[in-house]
Amino acid sequence: MPPKGKKATSKTSKRPQDSPDSDDELKRSVPKKPETPGLEISEEDSASSDQDEQQASTVCLSLEDSELTKSYLAKRKQFRKGVKTSMNVLNRKLLYIYKTQQKERRMLHSKYSQMFVPLFQQWEKDVMKVEQEEESFVNAYEQHVESLKKSAMAQKATIDEAKKISDQFLQVYLEDNHLRLDAVEQCTMEEEMENLKMKLTTENQHQNVMAMETCLFSLLS
Repeated sequence: MPPKGKKATSKTSKRPQDSPDSDDELKRSVPKKPETPGLEISEEDSASSDQDEQQASTVCLSLEDSELTKSYLAKRKQFRKGVKTSMNVLNRKLLYIYKTQQKERRMLHSKYSQMFVPLFQQWEKDVMKVEQEEESFVNAYEQHVESLKKSAMAQKATIDEAKKISDQFLQVYLEDNHLRLDAVEQCTMEEEMENLKMKLTTENQHQNVMAMETCLFSLLS
């Protein structure tokens, strides 16, 4: 019986073989049941059947845990491999789509460049022509404005000269008219003075005659 106990102890202390380095983390993440420490069976207790059954159950549990761990690691490794393969396929598809779209963009860019470059060139020519016409129009407008300014200045000078001549003419005319009026007034006054003198002379003569008649009548009477 002691050899059997030793055999059981060796089985309980046995561990599963380590997997490659890529599975170290997987092993750490796998929940494990707490291992029961190996039973140290003395020669005195080796004859107990209960201890033999307990050792046998411990060995079975250890074997089951080892098999479950290996199965879990294998499935997880296979899952990672499948995910990696799927990611590679997806990356290749995305890269193919990207390159295809980039090629189509280049083709469209080349096509529309060939279509629109002549239009842009013609548009630039039209813009330059419009700018030249606008510049010539602005120059003509500035020349026209300058000529209008000169014409306005000439007209103003002419109007000032005409006004000056008109003022001089009116002044001379008024002076002549004033002289004529003065002469007419003077003639009228002279005539009135003559008439008044003649009237006064006539009245004086009449009074003298009356006075002489009165004196004669008084002398005769």
